[in-house]
Amino acid sequence: MFSSAASPGSIIRNNTILVALVTLLFFMNFYNKTFFFRPISIHQWRQTDCLSITKNYYEEGMHFFQPKIHWQGVKDGRTVSECPLMNYTVAGLWKVFGEHEYIYRLLEYIIFMAAMFTLFNTILIFFNSSLLAFFTTSIFLTSPLLTYYNLNFIADVPALSFGIMCYCFFFAFCNTRKRKFFYLALLLGTLAVLIKASALIGLGTLIFFSLTDLLNLNRFFRTEKLFVEKKIMPLLAIGLSAALIIGWYQYALYYNNFNNNNVFLLTVLPIWEMDEQSLIYNLKLLFNNLFPMFLNRPMFFLFFCFVICVIANFRKLSAFFKYSFVFSGVFFVVYVLFFFQVFTVHDYYLNNLMIFPVITFLCFAQIVSATSFLTLNRAFLWTLFCVLFLFNSMYSAAMYRLRMIEDDKLAAWFPFISREEADLAKYNFWDYNRSRKPLETITPELRKAGIKREDLVLCIPDNSFDISLYLMDQKGYCIGRNDFESDTTVLRHFVNKPIQYVVVSDTLVQRERNFKKMQPKLELFLTKSHVQVYKLKSPL
Repeated sequence: MFSSAASPGSIIRNNTILVALVTLLFFMNFYNKTFFFRPISIHQWRQTDCLSITKNYYEEGMHFFQPKIHWQGVKDGRTVSECPLMNYTVAGLWKVFGEHEYIYRLLEYIIFMAAMFTLFNTILIFFNSSLLAFFTTSIFLTSPLLTYYNLNFIADVPALSFGIMCYCFFFAFCNTRKRKFFYLALLLGTLAVLIKASALIGLGTLIFFSLTDLLNLNRFFRTEKLFVEKKIMPLLAIGLSAALIIGWYQYALYYNNFNNNNVFLLTVLPIWEMDEQSLIYNLKLLFNNLFPMFLNRPMFFLFFCFVICVIANFRKLSAFFKYSFVFSGVFFVVYVLFFFQVFTVHDYYLNNLMIFPVITFLCFAQIVSATSFLTLNRAFLWTLFCVLFLFNSMYSAAMYRLRMIEDDKLAAWFPFISREEADLAKYNFWDYNRSRKPLETITPELRKAGIKREDLVLCIPDNSFDISLYLMDQKGYCIGRNDFESDTTVLRHFVNKPIQYVVVSDTLVQRERNFKKMQPKLELFLTKSHVQVYKLKSPL
Protein backbone atom coordinates (compact mmCIF):
# COMPACT_ATOMS: atom_id res chain seq x y z
CA MET A 1 0.00 0.00 0.00
CA PHE A 2 2.62 2.55 1.09
CA SER A 3 6.38 2.62 1.29
CA SER A 4 8.53 4.51 3.75
CA ALA A 5 10.58 7.40 2.46
CA ALA A 6 11.44 9.00 5.80
CA SER A 7 15.11 8.74 6.70
CA PRO A 8 16.25 7.50 10.14
CA GLY A 9 17.76 10.92 10.86
CA SER A 10 14.47 12.65 10.04
CA ILE A 11 12.55 10.24 12.27
CA ILE A 12 14.89 10.83 15.23
CA ARG A 13 14.83 14.60 14.75
CA ASN A 14 11.04 14.79 14.55
CA ASN A 15 10.59 12.51 17.56
CA THR A 16 12.93 14.74 19.54
CA ILE A 17 10.77 17.76 18.68
CA LEU A 18 7.65 15.83 19.72
CA VAL A 19 9.27 15.02 23.07
CA ALA A 20 9.90 18.74 23.53
CA LEU A 21 6.26 19.57 22.73
CA VAL A 22 5.00 16.89 25.11
CA THR A 23 7.27 18.25 27.84
CA LEU A 24 5.95 21.76 27.18
CA LEU A 25 2.35 20.53 27.48
CA PHE A 26 3.22 18.63 30.67
CA PHE A 27 4.20 21.86 32.41
CA MET A 28 1.54 24.01 30.74
CA ASN A 29 -1.11 21.66 32.12
CA PHE A 30 0.55 21.77 35.55
CA TYR A 31 0.82 17.97 35.48
CA ASN A 32 3.94 18.39 37.60
CA LYS A 33 1.57 19.58 40.35
CA THR A 34 -1.61 17.55 39.73
CA PHE A 35 0.47 14.38 39.25
CA PHE A 36 0.49 14.03 43.05
CA PHE A 37 -3.16 14.95 43.63
CA ARG A 38 -5.56 12.48 45.16
CA PRO A 39 -8.67 11.63 43.08
CA ILE A 40 -10.61 14.90 42.80
CA SER A 41 -12.77 16.96 40.46
CA ILE A 42 -15.05 15.67 37.71
CA HIS A 43 -16.04 11.99 38.03
CA GLN A 44 -14.33 11.49 41.36
CA TRP A 45 -16.94 8.76 41.83
CA ARG A 46 -15.57 6.64 38.97
CA GLN A 47 -11.96 7.45 39.88
CA THR A 48 -12.41 6.14 43.42
CA ASP A 49 -14.19 3.02 42.17
CA CYS A 50 -11.07 2.15 40.15
CA LEU A 51 -8.74 2.98 43.04
CA SER A 52 -10.94 1.03 45.45
CA ILE A 53 -10.52 -2.16 43.41
CA THR A 54 -6.76 -1.51 43.29
CA LYS A 55 -6.54 -0.89 47.02
CA ASN A 56 -8.44 -4.09 47.85
CA TYR A 57 -6.13 -6.13 45.62
CA TYR A 58 -3.18 -4.56 47.42
CA GLU A 59 -4.52 -5.09 50.95
CA GLU A 60 -6.42 -8.37 50.67
CA GLY A 61 -4.38 -10.53 48.32
CA MET A 62 -3.74 -10.44 44.61
CA HIS A 63 -6.75 -12.59 43.69
CA PHE A 64 -7.33 -11.44 40.13
CA PHE A 65 -10.77 -13.00 39.70
CA GLN A 66 -12.15 -11.60 42.97
CA PRO A 67 -12.14 -7.80 42.58
CA LYS A 68 -13.74 -5.85 45.44
CA ILE A 69 -14.64 -2.29 46.36
CA HIS A 70 -14.94 -0.63 49.79
CA TRP A 71 -18.73 -0.30 49.59
CA GLN A 72 -20.36 -3.28 51.28
CA GLY A 73 -23.80 -3.05 49.69
CA VAL A 74 -22.90 -6.20 47.76
CA LYS A 75 -21.50 -9.45 49.09
CA ASP A 76 -18.17 -8.52 50.70
CA GLY A 77 -17.82 -5.67 48.18
CA ARG A 78 -17.45 -8.10 45.26
CA THR A 79 -18.19 -6.43 41.93
CA VAL A 80 -16.55 -5.83 38.56
CA SER A 81 -17.10 -4.30 35.14
CA GLU A 82 -14.15 -4.10 32.74
CA CYS A 83 -11.29 -6.55 33.10
CA PRO A 84 -9.24 -5.16 36.04
CA LEU A 85 -5.87 -5.35 34.27
CA MET A 86 -4.99 -1.76 35.14
CA ASN A 87 -6.07 -2.14 38.77
CA TYR A 88 -4.20 -5.40 39.18
CA THR A 89 -1.02 -4.05 37.53
CA VAL A 90 -0.99 -0.96 39.74
CA ALA A 91 -1.58 -3.06 42.86
CA GLY A 92 1.43 -5.16 41.84
CA LEU A 93 3.51 -2.02 41.32
CA TRP A 94 2.46 -0.83 44.78
CA LYS A 95 3.78 -4.09 46.20
CA VAL A 96 7.18 -3.27 44.68
CA PHE A 97 7.44 0.52 44.95
CA GLY A 98 5.06 1.30 47.79
CA GLU A 99 1.50 2.54 47.77
CA HIS A 100 1.47 5.78 45.79
CA GLU A 101 -1.58 6.89 43.82
CA TYR A 102 0.63 8.75 41.36
CA ILE A 103 1.86 5.37 40.07
CA TYR A 104 -1.64 4.84 38.66
CA ARG A 105 -1.57 8.27 37.01
CA LEU A 106 1.91 7.61 35.64
CA LEU A 107 0.95 4.26 34.12
CA GLU A 108 -2.06 5.76 32.32
CA TYR A 109 0.06 8.67 31.08
CA ILE A 110 2.80 6.35 29.76
CA ILE A 111 0.25 4.21 27.88
CA PHE A 112 -1.33 7.31 26.32
CA MET A 113 2.05 8.73 25.31
CA ALA A 114 2.98 5.38 23.76
CA ALA A 115 -0.16 5.63 21.63
CA MET A 116 0.62 9.21 20.60
CA PHE A 117 4.19 8.36 19.57
CA THR A 118 2.95 5.28 17.70
CA LEU A 119 0.41 7.38 15.80
CA PHE A 120 3.03 10.07 15.12
CA ASN A 121 5.56 7.61 13.72
CA THR A 122 2.94 5.78 11.68
CA ILE A 123 2.17 8.99 9.78
CA LEU A 124 5.83 10.03 9.65
CA ILE A 125 7.06 6.72 8.25
CA PHE A 126 4.24 5.68 5.92
CA PHE A 127 3.19 9.13 4.65
CA ASN A 128 6.60 10.83 4.97
CA SER A 129 5.06 14.06 6.24
CA SER A 130 6.25 15.67 9.43
CA LEU A 131 3.56 18.34 9.08
CA LEU A 132 0.74 15.77 8.99
CA ALA A 133 2.36 13.83 11.83
CA PHE A 134 2.65 16.88 14.11
CA PHE A 135 -0.78 18.23 13.19
CA THR A 136 -2.65 14.95 13.74
CA THR A 137 -0.89 14.05 16.97
CA SER A 138 -1.29 17.55 18.39
CA ILE A 139 -5.07 17.33 17.94
CA PHE A 140 -5.20 14.52 20.50
CA LEU A 141 -2.48 15.88 22.76
CA THR A 142 -4.53 19.07 23.14
CA SER A 143 -8.02 17.60 23.30
CA PRO A 144 -9.57 18.94 26.55
CA LEU A 145 -11.11 15.52 27.17
CA LEU A 146 -7.87 13.57 26.75
CA THR A 147 -5.86 16.22 28.59
CA TYR A 148 -8.03 15.62 31.64
CA TYR A 149 -8.28 11.83 31.46
CA ASN A 150 -4.79 10.78 30.31
CA LEU A 151 -3.37 11.55 33.78
CA ASN A 152 -6.20 9.98 35.72
CA PHE A 153 -7.49 6.74 37.22
CA ILE A 154 -10.28 5.81 34.78
CA ALA A 155 -9.73 2.99 32.27
CA ASP A 156 -11.14 4.66 29.13
CA VAL A 157 -7.96 6.40 27.93
CA PRO A 158 -5.72 3.30 28.35
CA ALA A 159 -8.32 1.32 26.39
CA LEU A 160 -8.40 3.98 23.66
CA SER A 161 -4.59 4.09 23.64
CA PHE A 162 -4.24 0.33 23.18
CA GLY A 163 -6.89 0.54 20.43
CA ILE A 164 -4.95 3.27 18.59
CA MET A 165 -1.72 1.28 18.83
CA CYS A 166 -3.53 -1.85 17.62
CA TYR A 167 -4.81 0.02 14.56
CA CYS A 168 -1.40 1.57 13.77
CA PHE A 169 0.51 -1.69 14.09
CA PHE A 170 -2.03 -3.54 11.97
CA PHE A 171 -1.67 -0.79 9.36
CA ALA A 172 2.10 -1.38 9.53
CA PHE A 173 1.50 -5.11 9.03
CA CYS A 174 -0.69 -4.46 5.99
CA ASN A 175 2.12 -2.42 4.45
CA THR A 176 5.12 -4.57 5.38
CA ARG A 177 3.56 -8.07 5.83
CA LYS A 178 5.81 -8.49 8.90
CA ARG A 179 3.88 -10.81 11.18
CA LYS A 180 5.40 -9.40 14.34
CA PHE A 181 3.24 -6.33 13.69
CA PHE A 182 0.16 -8.51 13.30
CA TYR A 183 0.64 -10.34 16.59
CA LEU A 184 1.55 -7.14 18.42
CA ALA A 185 -1.58 -5.46 17.03
CA LEU A 186 -3.71 -8.45 18.06
CA LEU A 187 -2.31 -8.36 21.60
CA LEU A 188 -2.88 -4.61 21.95
CA GLY A 189 -6.39 -4.85 20.50
CA THR A 190 -7.28 -7.65 22.90
CA LEU A 191 -6.04 -5.58 25.85
CA ALA A 192 -8.10 -2.61 24.62
CA VAL A 193 -11.38 -4.54 24.48
CA LEU A 194 -10.72 -6.34 27.77
CA ILE A 195 -10.12 -3.01 29.51
CA LYS A 196 -13.15 -1.38 27.85
CA ALA A 197 -15.60 -3.20 25.59
CA SER A 198 -16.23 -0.02 23.60
CA ALA A 199 -12.58 0.14 22.43
CA LEU A 200 -13.29 -2.38 19.70
CA ILE A 201 -12.58 -0.59 16.42
CA GLY A 202 -8.86 -1.40 16.26
CA LEU A 203 -9.36 -5.09 16.98
CA GLY A 204 -12.53 -5.20 14.90
CA THR A 205 -10.68 -3.83 11.88
CA LEU A 206 -7.89 -6.36 12.36
CA ILE A 207 -10.31 -9.28 12.63
CA PHE A 208 -12.33 -8.15 9.59
CA PHE A 209 -9.35 -7.85 7.23
CA SER A 210 -7.61 -10.92 8.60
CA LEU A 211 -10.63 -13.21 8.39
CA THR A 212 -11.47 -11.82 4.94
CA ASP A 213 -8.06 -13.04 3.78
CA LEU A 214 -7.88 -16.24 5.82
CA LEU A 215 -11.31 -17.32 4.56
CA ASN A 216 -10.44 -16.33 0.95
CA LEU A 217 -13.08 -13.61 0.69
CA ASN A 218 -10.73 -10.99 -0.76
CA ARG A 219 -12.43 -10.81 -4.14
CA PHE A 220 -15.85 -10.29 -2.56
CA PHE A 221 -14.66 -7.45 -0.30
CA ARG A 222 -11.98 -6.23 -2.75
CA THR A 223 -9.21 -6.34 -0.17
CA GLU A 224 -5.56 -7.28 -0.50
CA LYS A 225 -3.97 -10.59 0.42
CA LEU A 226 -2.30 -10.44 3.83
CA PHE A 227 -1.31 -14.05 4.61
CA VAL A 228 0.36 -15.97 1.81
CA GLU A 229 1.25 -19.06 3.84
CA LYS A 230 1.07 -20.50 7.38
CA LYS A 231 -2.48 -19.29 7.92
CA ILE A 232 -3.30 -21.55 10.85
CA MET A 233 -1.35 -19.57 13.46
CA PRO A 234 -3.05 -16.21 12.77
CA LEU A 235 -6.42 -17.96 12.82
CA LEU A 236 -5.66 -19.61 16.17
CA ALA A 237 -4.39 -16.32 17.60
CA ILE A 238 -7.62 -14.55 16.60
CA GLY A 239 -9.63 -17.40 18.12
CA LEU A 240 -7.68 -17.11 21.37
CA SER A 241 -8.27 -13.34 21.45
CA ALA A 242 -12.02 -13.79 20.93
CA ALA A 243 -12.15 -16.53 23.58
CA LEU A 244 -10.38 -14.33 26.16
CA ILE A 245 -12.72 -11.40 25.54
CA ILE A 246 -15.94 -13.43 25.51
CA GLY A 247 -14.74 -15.47 28.49
CA TRP A 248 -14.00 -12.38 30.57
CA TYR A 249 -17.32 -10.61 29.96
CA GLN A 250 -19.24 -13.83 30.57
CA TYR A 251 -17.35 -14.18 33.85
CA ALA A 252 -18.08 -10.52 34.76
CA LEU A 253 -21.80 -11.09 34.25
CA TYR A 254 -21.68 -14.30 36.29
CA TYR A 255 -19.61 -12.66 39.06
CA ASN A 256 -22.01 -9.75 39.41
CA ASN A 257 -25.13 -11.93 39.23
CA PHE A 258 -23.70 -14.38 41.78
CA ASN A 259 -22.97 -11.51 44.16
CA ASN A 260 -26.34 -9.91 43.40
CA ASN A 261 -25.16 -6.43 42.45
CA ASN A 262 -25.56 -3.81 39.76
CA VAL A 263 -22.82 -1.39 40.81
CA PHE A 264 -21.34 -1.03 37.31
CA LEU A 265 -23.14 -0.59 34.00
CA LEU A 266 -22.86 -3.74 31.89
CA THR A 267 -25.64 -2.88 29.46
CA VAL A 268 -26.73 0.04 27.27
CA LEU A 269 -28.89 3.13 27.94
CA PRO A 270 -30.31 3.93 24.49
CA ILE A 271 -31.92 7.09 23.19
CA TRP A 272 -35.23 5.42 22.32
CA GLU A 273 -35.98 4.68 25.97
CA MET A 274 -35.99 8.40 26.87
CA ASP A 275 -38.94 10.76 27.08
CA GLU A 276 -38.93 13.83 24.86
CA GLN A 277 -37.98 16.30 27.60
CA SER A 278 -34.98 14.23 28.76
CA LEU A 279 -33.87 13.67 25.18
CA ILE A 280 -33.83 17.41 24.42
CA TYR A 281 -32.02 18.11 27.69
CA ASN A 282 -29.29 15.53 26.95
CA LEU A 283 -28.98 16.75 23.37
CA LYS A 284 -28.29 20.30 24.56
CA LEU A 285 -25.71 19.10 27.07
CA LEU A 286 -24.01 16.89 24.50
CA PHE A 287 -23.50 19.72 22.01
CA ASN A 288 -23.00 22.59 24.46
CA ASN A 289 -20.91 20.88 27.17
CA LEU A 290 -19.59 17.44 26.25
CA PHE A 291 -18.56 17.78 22.58
CA PRO A 292 -16.60 21.02 23.32
CA MET A 293 -14.57 18.92 25.78
CA PHE A 294 -14.14 16.19 23.15
CA LEU A 295 -12.57 18.77 20.82
CA ASN A 296 -12.81 22.52 21.31
CA ARG A 297 -15.36 24.19 19.02
CA PRO A 298 -12.97 25.36 16.25
CA MET A 299 -11.30 21.93 16.14
CA PHE A 300 -14.64 20.13 16.18
CA PHE A 301 -15.69 22.21 13.18
CA LEU A 302 -12.36 21.43 11.47
CA PHE A 303 -12.81 17.74 12.23
CA PHE A 304 -16.28 17.89 10.65
CA CYS A 305 -14.72 19.50 7.55
CA PHE A 306 -12.20 16.65 7.39
CA VAL A 307 -15.04 14.13 7.56
CA ILE A 308 -16.72 15.86 4.61
CA CYS A 309 -13.40 15.93 2.72
CA VAL A 310 -12.87 12.19 3.27
CA ILE A 311 -16.41 11.41 2.12
CA ALA A 312 -15.94 13.56 -0.99
CA ASN A 313 -12.70 11.72 -1.83
CA PHE A 314 -13.84 8.31 -0.66
CA ARG A 315 -12.95 6.58 -3.94
CA LYS A 316 -9.32 7.68 -3.60
CA LEU A 317 -8.92 5.76 -0.33
CA SER A 318 -7.38 2.30 -0.15
CA ALA A 319 -9.69 -0.54 0.85
CA PHE A 320 -8.09 -0.53 4.29
CA PHE A 321 -9.07 3.07 4.95
CA LYS A 322 -12.46 2.80 3.26
CA TYR A 323 -13.63 0.05 5.60
CA SER A 324 -11.92 1.65 8.61
CA PHE A 325 -13.65 4.97 8.00
CA VAL A 326 -17.06 3.36 7.56
CA PHE A 327 -16.65 1.09 10.60
CA SER A 328 -15.50 3.88 12.89
CA GLY A 329 -18.10 6.35 11.59
CA VAL A 330 -20.95 3.91 12.11
CA PHE A 331 -19.54 3.06 15.53
CA PHE A 332 -19.48 6.76 16.47
CA VAL A 333 -23.17 7.21 15.63
CA VAL A 334 -24.35 3.89 17.09
CA TYR A 335 -22.38 4.40 20.31
CA VAL A 336 -23.89 7.85 20.89
CA LEU A 337 -27.40 6.47 20.27
CA PHE A 338 -26.94 3.42 22.51
CA PHE A 339 -25.45 5.37 25.44
CA PHE A 340 -27.35 8.62 24.96
CA GLN A 341 -28.81 8.58 28.48
CA VAL A 342 -25.37 8.96 30.11
CA PHE A 343 -24.57 12.18 28.25
CA THR A 344 -25.45 14.54 31.06
CA VAL A 345 -22.10 14.85 32.84
CA HIS A 346 -20.47 11.54 31.87
CA ASP A 347 -17.99 12.94 29.36
CA TYR A 348 -15.53 10.09 29.95
CA TYR A 349 -17.85 7.89 27.86
CA LEU A 350 -16.69 9.92 24.85
CA ASN A 351 -13.04 8.88 25.16
CA ASN A 352 -13.29 5.78 23.00
CA LEU A 353 -15.07 7.76 20.27
CA MET A 354 -11.69 9.40 19.63
CA ILE A 355 -10.82 6.48 17.37
CA PHE A 356 -13.05 8.02 14.67
CA PRO A 357 -11.03 11.29 14.51
CA VAL A 358 -7.82 9.20 14.50
CA ILE A 359 -8.97 7.22 11.47
CA THR A 360 -10.43 10.30 9.78
CA PHE A 361 -7.11 12.16 10.01
CA LEU A 362 -5.24 9.11 8.71
CA CYS A 363 -7.64 8.92 5.76
CA PHE A 364 -7.06 12.62 5.10
CA ALA A 365 -3.31 11.98 5.28
CA GLN A 366 -3.59 9.38 2.53
CA ILE A 367 -5.66 11.72 0.37
CA VAL A 368 -3.36 14.76 0.59
CA SER A 369 -0.10 12.79 0.50
CA ALA A 370 -0.95 11.76 -3.06
CA THR A 371 -1.15 15.43 -4.10
CA SER A 372 1.18 18.43 -4.14
CA PHE A 373 -1.00 20.30 -1.62
CA LEU A 374 1.48 19.99 1.26
CA THR A 375 4.54 21.10 -0.70
CA LEU A 376 2.84 24.00 -2.50
CA ASN A 377 1.46 25.45 0.74
CA ARG A 378 4.25 24.39 3.09
CA ALA A 379 5.04 27.75 4.75
CA PHE A 380 1.37 28.67 5.19
CA LEU A 381 0.44 25.26 6.62
CA TRP A 382 3.31 25.26 9.14
CA THR A 383 2.29 28.74 10.27
CA LEU A 384 -1.32 27.58 10.58
CA PHE A 385 -0.20 24.56 12.58
CA CYS A 386 1.78 26.72 15.01
CA VAL A 387 -1.21 29.04 15.54
CA LEU A 388 -3.61 26.11 16.08
CA PHE A 389 -1.20 24.33 18.41
CA LEU A 390 -0.76 27.46 20.53
CA PHE A 391 -4.50 28.06 20.79
CA ASN A 392 -5.38 24.39 21.39
CA SER A 393 -2.69 23.87 24.00
CA MET A 394 -3.73 26.98 25.92
CA TYR A 395 -7.40 26.04 25.70
CA SER A 396 -6.87 22.47 26.93
CA ALA A 397 -4.49 23.64 29.68
CA ALA A 398 -6.97 26.29 30.85
CA MET A 399 -9.87 23.82 30.90
CA TYR A 400 -7.78 21.23 32.74
CA ARG A 401 -6.50 23.69 35.31
CA LEU A 402 -10.02 25.07 35.75
CA ARG A 403 -11.11 21.60 36.85
CA MET A 404 -8.06 20.68 38.89
CA ILE A 405 -6.50 23.81 40.44
CA GLU A 406 -8.43 26.22 42.62
CA ASP A 407 -8.12 29.90 41.63
CA ASP A 408 -5.76 29.11 38.75
CA LYS A 409 -4.43 32.22 37.00
CA LEU A 410 -4.50 30.86 33.43
CA ALA A 411 -8.10 29.65 33.84
CA ALA A 412 -9.09 33.01 35.32
CA TRP A 413 -7.46 34.95 32.45
CA PHE A 414 -8.28 32.74 29.46
CA PRO A 415 -11.05 34.58 27.54
CA PHE A 416 -12.68 31.47 26.04
CA ILE A 417 -13.86 30.07 29.39
CA SER A 418 -17.46 31.11 29.99
CA ARG A 419 -18.73 32.62 33.21
CA GLU A 420 -20.94 29.56 33.67
CA GLU A 421 -17.93 27.21 33.47
CA ALA A 422 -15.90 29.35 35.88
CA ASP A 423 -18.76 29.58 38.39
CA LEU A 424 -19.35 25.84 38.26
CA ALA A 425 -15.65 25.18 38.94
CA LYS A 426 -15.70 27.56 41.91
CA TYR A 427 -18.77 25.86 43.31
CA ASN A 428 -17.22 22.39 42.93
CA PHE A 429 -14.09 23.45 44.83
CA TRP A 430 -16.17 25.14 47.54
CA ASP A 431 -18.44 22.12 47.91
CA TYR A 432 -15.54 19.67 48.05
CA ASN A 433 -13.57 21.73 50.57
CA ARG A 434 -16.54 21.97 52.91
CA SER A 435 -17.42 18.29 52.67
CA ARG A 436 -14.90 15.61 51.70
CA LYS A 437 -11.52 17.36 51.70
CA PRO A 438 -10.65 16.38 55.33
CA LEU A 439 -11.36 12.73 54.50
CA GLU A 440 -8.23 12.69 52.29
CA THR A 441 -5.99 12.78 55.38
CA ILE A 442 -8.14 11.34 58.16
CA THR A 443 -7.02 7.68 57.89
CA PRO A 444 -4.03 7.90 60.29
CA GLU A 445 -6.26 9.46 62.94
CA LEU A 446 -8.88 6.73 62.49
CA ARG A 447 -6.26 4.03 63.01
CA LYS A 448 -4.75 5.85 65.98
CA ALA A 449 -8.22 6.02 67.55
CA GLY A 450 -8.57 2.25 67.16
CA ILE A 451 -10.87 2.11 64.12
CA LYS A 452 -9.75 -0.80 61.93
CA ARG A 453 -10.04 -0.91 58.16
CA GLU A 454 -12.61 -3.71 58.44
CA ASP A 455 -14.84 -1.86 60.93
CA LEU A 456 -17.99 -0.91 59.05
CA VAL A 457 -18.88 2.77 58.85
CA LEU A 458 -21.89 4.63 57.50
CA CYS A 459 -20.95 7.79 55.54
CA ILE A 460 -23.40 10.70 55.38
CA PRO A 461 -23.88 12.33 52.94
CA ASP A 462 -22.36 10.58 49.93
CA ASN A 463 -24.22 9.63 46.74
CA SER A 464 -21.34 7.50 45.47
CA PHE A 465 -20.22 4.00 46.36
CA ASP A 466 -16.60 4.70 47.16
CA ILE A 467 -15.57 8.37 47.40
CA SER A 468 -15.73 8.76 51.19
CA LEU A 469 -14.97 5.10 51.90
CA TYR A 470 -11.90 4.98 49.65
CA LEU A 471 -10.49 8.30 50.87
CA MET A 472 -10.72 6.98 54.45
CA ASP A 473 -9.78 3.41 53.40
CA GLN A 474 -12.77 2.16 55.35
CA LYS A 475 -15.26 -0.59 54.58
CA GLY A 476 -18.91 0.37 54.89
CA TYR A 477 -21.95 2.05 53.36
CA CYS A 478 -23.08 5.48 52.15
CA ILE A 479 -26.31 7.47 52.16
CA GLY A 480 -26.81 10.18 49.57
CA ARG A 481 -27.93 13.64 50.61
CA ASN A 482 -31.28 13.48 48.82
CA ASP A 483 -32.19 10.14 50.40
CA PHE A 484 -31.11 11.23 53.85
CA GLU A 485 -33.03 14.50 53.66
CA SER A 486 -36.25 13.33 51.98
CA ASP A 487 -36.63 9.59 52.67
CA THR A 488 -37.68 9.07 56.28
CA THR A 489 -37.36 5.27 55.88
CA VAL A 490 -33.80 5.28 54.50
CA LEU A 491 -32.27 4.14 57.81
CA ARG A 492 -34.27 0.89 57.68
CA HIS A 493 -31.88 -0.39 55.01
CA PHE A 494 -29.12 -0.48 57.64
CA VAL A 495 -31.01 -2.00 60.59
CA ASN A 496 -29.38 -5.43 60.30
CA LYS A 497 -25.96 -4.19 59.20
CA PRO A 498 -23.14 -4.51 61.76
CA ILE A 499 -22.26 -0.81 61.45
CA GLN A 500 -19.95 0.45 64.21
CA TYR A 501 -19.36 4.09 63.28
CA VAL A 502 -21.15 6.94 61.50
CA VAL A 503 -19.08 9.52 59.61
CA VAL A 504 -20.74 12.88 58.96
CA SER A 505 -18.82 14.97 56.44
CA ASP A 506 -21.33 17.82 56.20
CA THR A 507 -22.68 19.12 59.51
CA LEU A 508 -25.76 20.56 57.76
CA VAL A 509 -27.30 17.08 57.79
CA GLN A 510 -27.49 17.30 61.58
CA ARG A 511 -30.57 19.48 61.10
CA GLU A 512 -32.41 16.66 59.34
CA ARG A 513 -35.08 14.52 60.90
CA ASN A 514 -33.21 11.29 60.14
CA PHE A 515 -30.14 12.48 62.03
CA LYS A 516 -32.24 13.48 65.03
CA LYS A 517 -33.67 9.95 65.01
CA MET A 518 -30.16 8.53 65.10
CA GLN A 519 -28.75 10.96 67.66
CA PRO A 520 -29.66 9.04 70.86
CA LYS A 521 -27.63 6.08 69.52
CA LEU A 522 -24.57 8.16 68.66
CA GLU A 523 -21.54 9.09 70.73
CA LEU A 524 -19.09 11.63 69.30
CA PHE A 525 -15.82 9.76 68.88
CA LEU A 526 -13.51 11.86 66.68
CA THR A 527 -13.51 15.29 65.03
CA LYS A 528 -11.31 16.52 62.16
CA SER A 529 -12.11 19.96 60.76
CA HIS A 530 -15.86 19.75 60.09
CA VAL A 531 -15.92 15.92 59.82
CA GLN A 532 -17.43 14.17 62.81
CA VAL A 533 -17.06 10.46 63.54
CA TYR A 534 -19.64 8.93 65.86
CA LYS A 535 -19.58 5.57 67.59
CA LEU A 536 -22.83 3.63 67.52
CA LYS A 537 -23.91 2.76 71.08
CA SER A 538 -26.69 0.50 69.77
CA PRO A 539 -27.73 -0.79 66.31
CA LEU A 540 -29.62 1.56 64.01
